[in-house]
Amino acid sequence: MPSKDYSYDIPVHPIEYLKVDPRTIKFDPRAQRNLNKARARTIAEKLVPTALGTPILSQREDGRYAVDGMHRVYACQVILAGEVSVSNKVREAVREITCEVHSGLSMANEASLFIIKNKESSKVGPNDEFRIGVLAGHPLFQDTNTVLEEHQLKVGSSSVNGVRGIKGILSIVEEHGPEILDLSLTIAEDAWGRTPDTWHAVTIGGIATVMSKHPELKPAELAQKLKRQGDPTAFKAKIQTIATNNNTRADGTKGRLKAAHLAVAGAWNAHRSVNRIPVPNIFE
Repeated sequence: MPSKDYSYDIPVHPIEYLKVDPRTIKFDPRAQRNLNKARARTIAEKLVPTALGTPILSQREDGRYAVDGMHRVYACQVILAGEVSVSNKVREAVREITCEVHSGLSMANEASLFIIKNKESSKVGPNDEFRIGVLAGHPLFQDTNTVLEEHQLKVGSSSVNGVRGIKGILSIVEEHGPEILDLSLTIAEDAWGRTPDTWHAVTIGGIATVMSKHPELKPAELAQKLKRQGDPTAFKAKIQTIATNNNTRADGTKGRLKAAHLAVAGAWNAHRSVNRIPVPNIFE
């Protein structure tokens, strides 16, 4: 288990519900998604003030910044600037909007608040969440990014240097710590070289689980054992087959991770009569 706290806890701080002139609200993409002005203009053209909701702001020394609801706030700014055609009733309704204003937050706190507010929704993609977390200095994202940079890997790329499935990679750091992620990426590269499927998050998760549970294993020997299983694409397919029990059952993320654990443990045990490790029952 990692020794560092990777929770999204935010310290107790003042929160007020205030009427705010949207034209005074600022934006900072380091703790927020990137502003899509075209999307905001579309919102502005069809804005129903009573359905505006309550944007969340952070009170900083130099003003109030949008933490959540940025596009709704910008839509109000567009309306008040006369850049779209709306009724006078709508324009008057958005001269002041009710906002949830948080005070005393650090940049990392703002990022955590944004992620918490959006985590269970489909509003924020995992790659954007990762980018925001890194820029805001949240330790989970920073530690993960440090390891990825050491391996010259980029999030979201489909190249031989690209990691897809960043949520799975973050889960490895949360559960096992950045050292295990570092070791697992090294083992995968030693086994298969640099290919897009070398960095498959579920495969890396299986290696991480085995190395976390069995730190006595020799990484170089495990890499050779995995290499004998075939290329990384074939190993990825093997995990899928195990997870679905030859396509007879549905698989979820947890099922694939258990299957990856089984596949990696099985690779280590292959042709071995001693120093075998337990193989999990993934259908328990």
